[in-house]
Amino acid sequence: MITLNLEIKNPDPILRELSPLFSSRNPGKYVYLNLPSDNNFGNPLNLTSHQNAMGITEQILPEILQTLGIRSIMLIEPHDLSNLIHLGELLQKTDFNGLDYLNYEPLVNELKKLFKIARTVAFDDWSDFGAAPTLWAELMREILIPSGGYHIEFIFYFGDPGTKLSTQVDEALAIISDFSKVGKVTLALDESEIFHLWRALNGIRTEVMLPAQTIGDLNRKYLSIFNAIAVSRLLIYSTSNAVLLSSDEQFMLSRKVAETRVELGMNARQNFIAGYSAGLAMGNSIPNCIALGLIIFGASGLYSRLPAVDQVQKFIKAWMEDLDKPESMFLYQ
Repeated sequence: MITLNLEIKNPDPILRELSPLFSSRNPGKYVYLNLPSDNNFGNPLNLTSHQNAMGITEQILPEILQTLGIRSIMLIEPHDLSNLIHLGELLQKTDFNGLDYLNYEPLVNELKKLFKIARTVAFDDWSDFGAAPTLWAELMREILIPSGGYHIEFIFYFGDPGTKLSTQVDEALAIISDFSKVGKVTLALDESEIFHLWRALNGIRTEVMLPAQTIGDLNRKYLSIFNAIAVSRLLIYSTSNAVLLSSDEQFMLSRKVAETRVELGMNARQNFIAGYSAGLAMGNSIPNCIALGLIIFGASGLYSRLPAVDQVQKFIKAWMEDLDKPESMFLYQ
């Protein structure tokens, strides 16, 4: 059990270190499988392959993986997806459900090949994916463990547990924690979601009024949740900062305040995961990974889903200029 020892990190040196990633444009060996921007797999206008601002090749995630509650995968090398796509199209014409898919040997074999070269796997929000309890447990048992997926970084978003039963919340946390047995797990929530999770874990109904929470009160609640679950990292973000709790480090990283349309954009979480996953794949430190996620999130939401290098650099420059303002500078003195 860890105790609270939260370090406040200055983003400026992190941003200066990350900035060159968006200037060389040397294509790397990684391949990022991502949902189409409009979440429409049948749209012929969706790009099937392109190089993003970090030089990583992006391809459309095979639709069968979305059926399993997966939103993105970072591969350490290129992979032929044609068999996986073909099998997915065949299965979607049947009356099989997701659990049946994971017992269909040809698909299982293709998934094992894919996960052997996966570096990160990000899942849909648990609260919005009703099949999560059965599908994710089966995925781990039938695919990840046999394929030796112990090198994978798993990224989970919990979503809002406010409408769920406490038994459902407990079951979800148990399943997510189980993934720590086969890899490292980052569980990410926003400030509202984690407060609702704290209520659910402590049996406090949503209609019960609580006094205003200080930063210290909130941090202690975050720590109590981290100590109650078995994940590698708990990431909590608000409109002004990101807090990371792990057994190795605890820190708060101030972030550039985003416009409302960016903060609440349809692809906001997806964009953050793209940067965070890239950081993990390239072996960056966790503060750098989080900053990278925030850069891609901010630039993608502000400029376009596929921001150009100069747009990303413009966003980094604006963030660094914000840090020079008096209200930000006192944090690091």
